[in-house]
Amino acid sequence: MEILAIQGSPRGKEGNTEIVLNEFLKGALSAGAQAETIYLKEKRIKPCLGCFTCWTKTPGICAIEDDMAELMRRVIETDIVVYATPLYIYTVTAQMKAFQDRLLPLADPHLVKKGNTYWHPPRYEKLRKMVLLSNCGFPDASHFEPLRHLFHHISKSGNTPLVGEILVPAGEMLKQENLRQQRAAIFSAIFQAGVELVKEGRVSEKTEKIIQDPIFSIDDIAAMANLWWDSYLTGKAEGKAQTGTAHDMKLILRGMSITLNSEVAGNLKAVIQFAVTGKQPGNWFLTIENGRCAFNEGISPQPSLTIKTPSDVWLAIANREIDGQQAFLEGKYTADGDMALMMNMRNLFSGT
Repeated sequence: MEILAIQGSPRGKEGNTEIVLNEFLKGALSAGAQAETIYLKEKRIKPCLGCFTCWTKTPGICAIEDDMAELMRRVIETDIVVYATPLYIYTVTAQMKAFQDRLLPLADPHLVKKGNTYWHPPRYEKLRKMVLLSNCGFPDASHFEPLRHLFHHISKSGNTPLVGEILVPAGEMLKQENLRQQRAAIFSAIFQAGVELVKEGRVSEKTEKIIQDPIFSIDDIAAMANLWWDSYLTGKAEGKAQTGTAHDMKLILRGMSITLNSEVAGNLKAVIQFAVTGKQPGNWFLTIENGRCAFNEGISPQPSLTIKTPSDVWLAIANREIDGQQAFLEGKYTADGDMALMMNMRNLFSGT
C-alpha cells in the first residue's frame, strides 16, 4: 500500500498537524505501508483559473505551469491520499484549498447520475481512498463538522472513499511535555489508526472516537486557552507561542489542575492553598478529590497544605528551571500543613 500525505499547514513541519501526521504514518509504516509526505508550503501552486482547458483543449492536463503537474501525477499513482490540514475557519487551509481546486483535471466534465445526484465521473479508472487528518484549537470536536461535511460529500461521489477521520481537538496540548501522560492514549490511538488503515482498509469508528474525545474537560481547556491569551496580550508571554514555558501564575496553577496523575492521587482528598507574593500576587487553591483536581480562586477555609511563594520562584519550578524540592529546602518558598502531601507534589503533578 502506498500512502501519499498532503500536508497543508502553513507552518509546515513546525505545526501541530505535523505531530498528528507523523504518529499516524508511524502506525501505517509499522504495518508495512510505504508513505511519502508533500508539504504544500514548499510548493508553487497557483489558484485555479476556471478556464476549463483541462476539460477541453488538453483533457486531463492543466494549462497552468507550476508544481501541480508533478503532484497530480503522484496522486494518480498512489493508493491512499491523506489530507492533513489544520482547521482554518472550519475548513481546510488556503494551501490545501488551492491544491484541491487544481485536481479538477482528474474529473471528466460530463454529468453522471448516481442515486438522486449528478456527479463528474473520474477520468482515470484507479480507485483511490482518502483519509482526513486535522487538528484545531477548539476544545471539542464539533467544530470539525463543516470540514467533515466537505470530505463526506466528496466521498459520496464514489471516486475517493473516505476511510478514516483523524480529528484532534485542543491541538496546542499536543506540544505540552508536562501533559505527556494525559496525551498518551491519544497518541496511541493515532498510531493504531495508521495500523488499522493498512491492515483493515479503514480506521475503525472506535479508534476515531478515542482520538476525538478531549483529554480534559472542555471547560478546563477553554479556560486554559483564555488565560494564556490574556497572558500573551498583556505581554507576560513575551509575544511567544505556547511551547511549554508559561509566564503567568494563574495559568501555571490552572495547568497544574489538569496535570494531576489520577493513579498517584488514588482516593486522596486534599486542598492545596497557594499564597503568592511578588510580581504576580494572589490567592488560589487546588481541590483534589475522586482522582480529579479543580482550580479555585481565593482562600480555602480548611487547606490541607498552604504554600507561600513568590511568583517568580513557582514559575521557575513549573518551567523546570529549578528543582521544586531543592527550592523548598533552600527556603525560597515555605509550606505549612501536610508535609507528606508536599513531598509528593512532584509525583501528583506532572512537571512540578
